[in-house]
Amino acid sequence: MIEKNRDFPREITVLKTILRRFTLNPQLQSELESKLSRKLAGYKGEMELDYHLSQFDHTEFYILHDLRIPHNNTHFQIDSLLISNTFILVIDSKNYAGILDFYPEFNYLLQTLNGIEKVYPDPILQTRTQASQLKSFLIKNHFSPPPIEFLVSISNSQAIIRNPGNSQEVKMRVCKTPAVAYKIQSFNDKYHNEVLSTKEIKKITKLLLKSHEPYIPDISSMNLPMDQIQKGVQCPGCHQIGMKKIHGNWVCDKCGHLSKDAHIDALRDFFIIYGPAITSRQFSDFLNISSIHQSKRLLSSMELDSIGTKKGRVYKPGKSFPLWD
Repeated sequence: MIEKNRDFPREITVLKTILRRFTLNPQLQSELESKLSRKLAGYKGEMELDYHLSQFDHTEFYILHDLRIPHNNTHFQIDSLLISNTFILVIDSKNYAGILDFYPEFNYLLQTLNGIEKVYPDPILQTRTQASQLKSFLIKNHFSPPPIEFLVSISNSQAIIRNPGNSQEVKMRVCKTPAVAYKIQSFNDKYHNEVLSTKEIKKITKLLLKSHEPYIPDISSMNLPMDQIQKGVQCPGCHQIGMKKIHGNWVCDKCGHLSKDAHIDALRDFFIIYGPAITSRQFSDFLNISSIHQSKRLLSSMELDSIGTKKGRVYKPGKSFPLWD
């Protein structure tokens, strides 16, 4: 059963906000666009993995997607985790394209794409490390874990997996995403002794869900030009920033699009850039509207949490205003 679905990566939301709102130098613009492209490709691969996991009979497993667990002054991340009474499986999704040559004896992966070679850290070693960190985390929390296995799932359908050293480790640990269910069955056939009771599995699941800490990039550490922010309301139609509030509607000068609530996305952008707190004066400045009273009415209409009174009132996102969709 699925105990945790995969969340849309907050890092992607942050990168999109930065690229939408900041005027950047060409080098930084290119770097962030490339990073966003990689993150989107990775998320696509993870969703492909989720689809194939949903297609096999997983009634014996508790499945948690997209975990980031604090441990020993750092965090370890698991793309997909399967827990059964007899074993635990850690799966790491990779969406690499091209020809992929695995060299586990030297701890690297060689990708050849469009005639260009690029070296990556060994995904098998990375996933083995995640499994080891999970085991340490469980022991630290007074659980006796069953055997912990691990897989590397290659989601790009056009990728070619090669094993130049004929390594048994590569054969056992690496597969295309559609074959993951068959790999799971092989582990199921291997382990028969019940180590975890269903009650213990539920306790482990509860602990992991409680410990999970989504990754949010620290914008303040990214050396962004804070004086180069494009303020205003973005048009949902043509994406031009600079809609005007006219007779209760936001109006786009460029395409003529009308919107009643385009300011909501602008508020989310503000929270992501500056942090989850805003005053009516700050909102007025960010929307490029002259009336603080109008800004206050808009903030009051969105069911935000607030503290303070009158001019000192500060608004924050709450349960009725989810910051991360």
